[in-house]
Amino acid sequence: MFGGKKRRQAQALMESGARAVGTVVDVADTGMTINDNPRVRLTFRIEPLDGSPAFEGVKTATVSRVAIPRIGGRYPVYYDAGDPSTFAYVGGVDGSEGARTIVAQFGDAFGADGSGIGQPAPVAPPASAPAPAADPIEQLRKLGELRASGVLTDAEFEQQKARILGG
Repeated sequence: MFGGKKRRQAQALMESGARAVGTVVDVADTGMTINDNPRVRLTFRIEPLDGSPAFEGVKTATVSRVAIPRIGGRYPVYYDAGDPSTFAYVGGVDGSEGARTIVAQFGDAFGADGSGIGQPAPVAPPASAPAPAADPIEQLRKLGELRASGVLTDAEFEQQKARILGG
């Protein structure tokens, strides 16, 4: 049967291999097509879940012409810890059972429901911009109003005025 050896190897890696998150860093066309689907060379940055150092892996695969992996896409990866060049990636899952398996094995690396397979890493919201520096003249005006209304004593006013003016 065509592809049987590779399929068995991938199954063995899924059963006993180490797990990692693989991010596509390069996609290159090999110039070959099979049943109108391109054969591509995918380069992954593979980050083991156990905290081991990340490494690069290259895989040649026939992919659907309408679902070619994109640079930045992240996939579950199973690899041989003794020979990290031997690895398999999961291009997607069918059904809720497959999604549950990915979540059980990879945590929320691909979202709570596993729907993030093939998607770029979620972008952290931008840090809020620092508040613009207050105008010292405006600060002094408000400080004077606080002293005039009796909220600040003359000594407190002088102390805050010195702070605003850098003294």
